[in-house]
Amino acid sequence: MRPLGVHTSIKDSLINSINEAIALKCTTFQIFLHSPRIWQIPEFSVEVINEFKRLRQLYSLNPLIVHASYLINLISSNPKTIASSRYLLKREVLMADALEADYYVIHLKDNNDMGKDEIFAKTFEGFSKIGKLEKCKILIENTAKSKITALIPDLIETFKNIENENLGGICIDTCHLFAAGYDISTEEGISKFIEEISQYDAFDLIKLIHLNDSKAPAGSGIDRHEHIGKGHIGIKGFESFLRIEKLSNLPLILETPKKTPEDDLKNLATVRKILRKLES
Repeated sequence: MRPLGVHTSIKDSLINSINEAIALKCTTFQIFLHSPRIWQIPEFSVEVINEFKRLRQLYSLNPLIVHASYLINLISSNPKTIASSRYLLKREVLMADALEADYYVIHLKDNNDMGKDEIFAKTFEGFSKIGKLEKCKILIENTAKSKITALIPDLIETFKNIENENLGGICIDTCHLFAAGYDISTEEGISKFIEEISQYDAFDLIKLIHLNDSKAPAGSGIDRHEHIGKGHIGIKGFESFLRIEKLSNLPLILETPKKTPEDDLKNLATVRKILRKLES
């Protein structure tokens, strides 16, 4: 079965994220390095980093994905925000690399007062401040509403215009895809997605799937995740999406609503059932 996991918590300790992944029988996992809504990022000791890497190797949790802070905005109209964002981006990516994460996933902000060329230039400049990474690659995630990352042609154009040695590809979030107008609950919506990715010969750019149902209808532009099968995409939609052959080996990370650990267990069980059906 392909790598499957959830976003786990580093509350109390970095090691907690691995403990959660193990308890849920995940084979991959995703983390934040700190609260995604604050600018401060902690330093992890060499001992903690080494133990984290040891446990990850012991339990074969691959790949490891680090998700960017929500505050990072490389194209803000406020110079102070840009400076803070560049600093935090570099700190996060370098820490992800130190942890030997495979991917660092980021949502790029939009700016209605800027044209695409200016957005690309400022984003490229922000990435250029990082320096060369040893292992970790940056993935650009599609969004529910944006002129640069919501529609597949725009997402591919953005990736190509900000190309950097640390960029590794893109992450496709199913909720965002659905909200952006790709109704993957239907065969027509699946075909539209496949056609546009194929048009740009971009299947190889997709390295990761964020698997989330959607509380909002297709084309709403609203990013609200729902439990797998309980939203507008539905079980049949996920069966069709996960049947896409060129995506069949990609890791899946769930970012579904979580009030208790049981929520992750239920969503993982639902996805495992779908995968078993597709693989039988």
